[in-house]
Amino acid sequence: MTAMDEGTFGVLEMQALLEDVFAPWIQELKIVAVEVTHQGGRFELPENADLSREGGIICGQAIAAVADTVGVLSLSAHNGRFRQVTTVDMTTHFMRPLMKGSVEAEVTILSNGRRMATLRVDFRQAGKEKICAGATCAYAYLDG
Repeated sequence: MTAMDEGTFGVLEMQALLEDVFAPWIQELKIVAVEVTHQGGRFELPENADLSREGGIICGQAIAAVADTVGVLSLSAHNGRFRQVTTVDMTTHFMRPLMKGSVEAEVTILSNGRRMATLRVDFRQAGKEKICAGATCAYAYLDG
């Protein structure tokens, strides 16, 4: 049974985890947890001019950092608690530019074992259907 089923780790807990566990520069991304789902979670990256490069395109480094962060948050909700993890692999694909403005990130947990977890993060411009970028992330749990 996941924490979602128990109702013990939701959006508020993910937001608190962002403030308590992650580095200050990650907190400056202003990631907002929107929803915990059975498969993962949904997040918003609000418009932030500091993340845009020439032409109003959000830089890929910011998208990769968001993918890694929302992956850890979704696994925490799924597990009902924060577990120490380290990223062992991450592949990011950019299919079309994410333009300046709000961005939606949707996490789908593909596997969650005792020692490893794998998930997918899809990015869309807020309110749009087409996926602009995607990341597949693999994590190793350090607690066990």
